[in-house]
Amino acid sequence: MPESREIRRYRRFAGWDYTKGASLFITIAIEPRRLIFGRIVNGKMSLSPLGEKVKEAIEVMPQLNSGLKIFGHVVMPDHIHFNCALMPGLHEPLKVLGNAVRRMKNYTTKLARLAEHSSAIAAGRGAEGTAIAAAGRGGDGRYSNDGRIAFGKSTIWQQGYHDYILVSREMIDSTERYIAYNPKKWELMYGVGSGLRIMEPLCSPRLCIGDYWKGVGNLTLLGEDAKMVSLRVSREVTSPAAIANLVRRLEAAVDKGYIVISGFISKGEKAVRNMLCRRTDARFVRVLPSCIPNRRFKPDSIYVEPFAEGRYLELGRGNDEIAFGRGACLDVNAEIIEIATAGEGLSLYWKADGPHVLAKHSLANNAEAVGETGIGFSVNSAGARTEGQTIFGQTRRGL
Repeated sequence: MPESREIRRYRRFAGWDYTKGASLFITIAIEPRRLIFGRIVNGKMSLSPLGEKVKEAIEVMPQLNSGLKIFGHVVMPDHIHFNCALMPGLHEPLKVLGNAVRRMKNYTTKLARLAEHSSAIAAGRGAEGTAIAAAGRGGDGRYSNDGRIAFGKSTIWQQGYHDYILVSREMIDSTERYIAYNPKKWELMYGVGSGLRIMEPLCSPRLCIGDYWKGVGNLTLLGEDAKMVSLRVSREVTSPAAIANLVRRLEAAVDKGYIVISGFISKGEKAVRNMLCRRTDARFVRVLPSCIPNRRFKPDSIYVEPFAEGRYLELGRGNDEIAFGRGACLDVNAEIIEIATAGEGLSLYWKADGPHVLAKHSLANNAEAVGETGIGFSVNSAGARTEGQTIFGQTRRGL
């Protein structure tokens, strides 16, 4: 009875024919949440003895459960993630998955109860117990004051499991990246001097003094002397050749030290974002169409490395949630232009017929600052485009 009740409760996609096979992203957490599987050190998981056993138990699941395959997986301090596949043709595929999870839980719970009496974990005085206590999140009840683990239930795990069905290669790849980056994300979110602390209200010469801004990341990217280029790309720019050309031009800007600021909403903007995330020397700012929520910040996996390397800043205005739509996108476009051109900056709008650039310099009285910008076009002493100037290596006439 308990087994079938668990499977029915956690069936997330009732319309899916699981007998034809399924790829699933599984999350299972400790209940109550205790940091018993190890700690994060320099962005990587350092497993406790129990954490090592949990990792082994996940990896051996396909050997004990025919028709199940395990792919990317990670053991975190108080939860686990893994991607799995149910092979086509199974008679009761969800029962296969439920049984596999139950076996893993039962085995690791027995090991945890044995470890409960060990000097390293239960007493909280050994090296491992000290590490567990130090890794706790203060003030939220996730660990006891001395690092002691106290099991008041028949299992250390939450009931059931959280599953998310993956219906495309893109979704599978995204969850694989999420699994790979999860330890570094944890460290950014919960480490000492958290790299993902929400800063508010922000004060910067590039931001309108009358607006309430929040930010997460490297605020120095908004420095008054920073060279910025705002990027807007029309939704009509969709061809692979046009997007590849766009990305090459923005790479030239990065080579010259420009910081790219955008909403990264359209297909072309996202292609540039992917390039910026890959390049370890690229610095960029993302302006959200809505506010940054008033809770602990959880970044998308693609931004974890840029956050950790200090080359990314995320901005949101106000405290009110705004519905995503054309109006919100237009507001983002207006903001990125103002921010970029408030200092030494440019505004780039890439349309179906190619790039259009408006340039402005706050240092217009500085003869050295207003000449050649260094990325393929120049501005005159008033900060306006010159006739016939080149834009990222392409000659165009005035707008």
